[in-house]
Formats: sequence, C-alpha cells, structure tokens
Amino acid sequence: MQGIKWAVIFVVLLYFVNIAAAFDVSKLQWDIGKSGTLKRNEVISHLGYSVEVVGFNAPVESDRYKQIPIEPVEAFVGLNLSKNGSFITEISLGQGESYVFPDGEFKVTAVELPQGLSKDWLFESYSPWIRLELNPRGTPKPEIVIDSEDEAVSAPNTELVVKVTLKNTGSADLTNINMDIGTQLPVLNGNLKYYYETLKNGREITETITFSTPVVMDLKKFDISVNVNGTDIKGIEYKSITLKTILIAPQAQKAPLLKKTMVSKMYMKDQILVSLYFKNNANYELKNVSIVDTIPKGFRQLSNNSLRWIVNIPPNAEWSFRYLLKPTESNSKGVLFPPTIAELKLLNEYYMIQSNRPEVVIYGPRIDLSKHADVSEINRGDAVTVTVVALNSGSTPSMVTVNDSIPSNVELISGTTEHEEYLEANKDMRFSYTIRSNSDGPIKLPRATARFYELGSEGTKINTTSQELVIKIKSVQIPEPTPVPTVKTPVNSTEKVNTSQEPAVKIIQKPNKKSIKAPVPEPFSADANAVLNLLIGCNSGIDPEINLTSGICRSVSKSN
Repeated sequence: MQGIKWAVIFVVLLYFVNIAAAFDVSKLQWDIGKSGTLKRNEVISHLGYSVEVVGFNAPVESDRYKQIPIEPVEAFVGLNLSKNGSFITEISLGQGESYVFPDGEFKVTAVELPQGLSKDWLFESYSPWIRLELNPRGTPKPEIVIDSEDEAVSAPNTELVVKVTLKNTGSADLTNINMDIGTQLPVLNGNLKYYYETLKNGREITETITFSTPVVMDLKKFDISVNVNGTDIKGIEYKSITLKTILIAPQAQKAPLLKKTMVSKMYMKDQILVSLYFKNNANYELKNVSIVDTIPKGFRQLSNNSLRWIVNIPPNAEWSFRYLLKPTESNSKGVLFPPTIAELKLLNEYYMIQSNRPEVVIYGPRIDLSKHADVSEINRGDAVTVTVVALNSGSTPSMVTVNDSIPSNVELISGTTEHEEYLEANKDMRFSYTIRSNSDGPIKLPRATARFYELGSEGTKINTTSQELVIKIKSVQIPEPTPVPTVKTPVNSTEKVNTSQEPAVKIIQKPNKKSIKAPVPEPFSADANAVLNLLIGCNSGIDPEINLTSGICRSVSKSN
C-alpha cells in the first residue's frame, strides 16, 4: 500500500511538472487574493486551495540580561499545501519568499514572520506566527465597446463613423489578439480585421471605421458585430463578442428652397435688380411648379414680364430669374417686399412655399405740395391771398420748381405764381400771390405743379401736384316786404277798427286851423285813410319827429 501511495504522488508531481514546463512561471501575473496571520496548525483557504501551518523554528534560550534570543533566529515556516482537499506538497518559506502551486494557478507568500530577536522565539514566551498571502493567477478579460449613432439616414455621400474600442479589464496581459468586424455596411475608410500582439491589463485600443449608408426605401436594420479572441501566458483562449444594431432610414424629402434677394439700400435715381431662386431638393422632377411674384407700392417694373411662371425643375436642380425695378418714391424707413409664392406637388401632396421678405431703403426727396387761401368766402370783387407750400419730407435734397396758374376770370394783383429753390430734406419753401375776381360764381383755382429731381439736381424729374382750391362768393341779401294786414270796418259805424296789435293812431283835426280837404267819396273815406296810414307807417309807433315819413303823416292828419 505504501508503494502505491508514493506512485500516485509521483504521477501528480509529474503532471504539474509538465504543466509548468509549458509556460514561464516568472511571467505569470497575479490577481488580488486573501491574506491572514496564522499560528501552528491553523489553515487558510481560498478558491479551493488550502495552506496549513505545520511548523516554525524550535524555541531558543534567552539572554541572561534581556528578553531576547542569545543569537538572532533565521525564521521560517513549514506549510502543507492542498487543493480541493488533496494534499500536494510540504514546503518551507522564509520571510518574503513565495511558492507557486505546480498548476501555476495559485501562489502562497510568507509576507511576515517574527523578527530574529523577537521574544516569540524564547522558550519562556514561545509563540511564533506567520502572515500569509494567497493570490490566484491573474487572467485577461477583453471587453468591446462600439460607439456610433443609433440611427442614420440613407442619402448620397452620407457617412457613418463607428469607433470600436477593445479594453483589457482583467488582471493579466492578453496576447495574440484577433479582432474581426462583421457588417453589411459598405466600408469607406478603415479595416474589418485587426491583429495585436499584446494588450496589457488596464489598457485599451480604439479603431475608427467609416461606413457609407446604403440607399434604402424603408427603415432597415444593419448589424455591426465585433469578435475578439486572444490568449494568456499559458495559452488559454479568451473571447468576447459584441453586437450593435443601427437603423438606416430612407432620406426624407426636403422641401424646395425659394429665395428672393436684392440690395438693402439705394437712391431713387438707381435701378434695383430682384433675383428669384428656386432649388429642387427632391430626387425626382417637380412638374408644373407655379411661381408668382408681386411688386410693392412705390416701384415700377422696367420690363413687360408678367412675373408668373409655370416651370418643370429636374431632380436636385435649380431655377432662377431676374428683373429690374425703378423706385417711384423715397422711403427712408424701408420697404418690405412681399414674398414670392410657389405652388407645387410633392409625392401627390399639394404645397405652397413662400420666399423670404427682403427689405430695401430708398434714399431720395419726397415733395408734398399744398395750396391755401387766407379766406374761404369773399364778397364779389374782394382780394384773396393764395399761399403755395412745398415740403421735402424725403431723405435727400433736390432742386424744386413750383408752377401755379389762375383762371381767365381772375386778376393777379400782386406776387408771382412761380418759384424755384434747392430744398433740403425736412425743409419747406412757400410763396404767396394776391388775386381778385368780379365773377358772381365761386373762384376755382387749379392744382399747382411741382417738378423736382430724383437726387439733388440729377436723375429724372418727378412731377407732383397740390389739391384744387375753391373760394366761395357771398350772395346779396334782399329784405322781404312787410305783409299788409287786412282791415275790417264795422257796419253802421264811423269809428276806425284797429286790425294790428299796435295801438290805433287817431288823427285829430284842430279846430283853429283850416285845411283844404280833398274830395273823397263818402262811402270809402274812413277805410281809405286807415289803409293809407298803414302803408306809409303813420301808425307804426315811431316818433313822427324822427320818422322820414313824418311830413306826409302830418299832411294826412291835416287832411283829416
């Protein structure tokens, strides 16, 4: 039986020797393990490996005068090594020495023993100890990270950049590494296969590959797989596989671009060039595209174009047109142009697209002409003063000539109907003249006219007019006649009847004076006198001394 036991031990040792011969023990790397302080017959275990403390140096005598050994002790520890409960070997280690198990997977290290002069070695205080550290063999651990967009768009000349990073997060170096990248995406730059001799633990390598996005009609998935394999110092293989899925979407149909451009400022004497630009961003032809442009107030077109077009535009092609405008009035605050409008169909859907709205400032004069009279109504033959005012409300000066006129039935008394002056911006000029008319009807004065240049004394002349002016003639007032009251005479009575609200005027005959009485028919004498008195105002209540008809009244009175 004893022979069989030794035979088995020999076979085990031979197996470990053969394994050790396959790699260099000195190049093994170790991972973090377990440590502990032990005394005789104590055991420490880790990952199936066990170490038992079986002996130390023998005790020694102490110095007669000190609690230290007579001579320093060269400390060591005796250890029994086992794996999964099976005894492997017995070893002795001094402080700092290590032992690697025959399979190369485990290492034990005597980290610390009592010092050579420690009292732990004395007979009277013998208590040796050992602090052991157990370390498993370090192994590499490859990890792969794929960095890219999760979605991409299928379009011409569109690139998809993918970064593949290989990391060794293990506790030993990885050697003889092959990295293969698999995908159906077309490669523009980079490779799909890489080889590395060594990747040390804690290090990483990054490769950048540029792919071209394929043309697709519907949303489609594309996979990028990265397969890495390598070995450690013992030739053991390690693998890692990572997969990333990228969605490739068909290219969105971009809306066409419609743009209007021109200068931002100009003078009235200049011409402005308007440029229209249409870009078909679709990958198919746009047919029967209707493009309409309009001109704002204050401009006139220098060509006879209708500014309406029906055009067909090929895929990704352009259409453009230019035309000239001439400003007809200044505007220092700026003129905002209306947008150009295009109507079209995209994928059988109706669209209306508007361009931008450019703004342009027009520098130039602006003459506002007005005409006023000092009165609005006169008597026939009266004099009237007319004033003409020209105001430059524009932004530049100009030479201004004002001409006014009067009709043939009006006489110019003084002043002039013409005036010329170099008129600056925000200034006015005025002149006056006096007229007279013997016309019975109203005086109608025509519009005054002003002519000025587009800029200073340059450019085309511009005409502007004032309003017409009407002066009324007062009418002659004719007083209405006083109505004659009806006089009633009572029957069989000689007394006069007062038919008015005023007190009756009695005509008294003085007896001392004789008067020649005109013969009057008897039946009408009383009524006729009453009517006569009323007509000439003798019964109006006015003092006869101041009345113009008092002499007549006295004559009538005497006649009575």
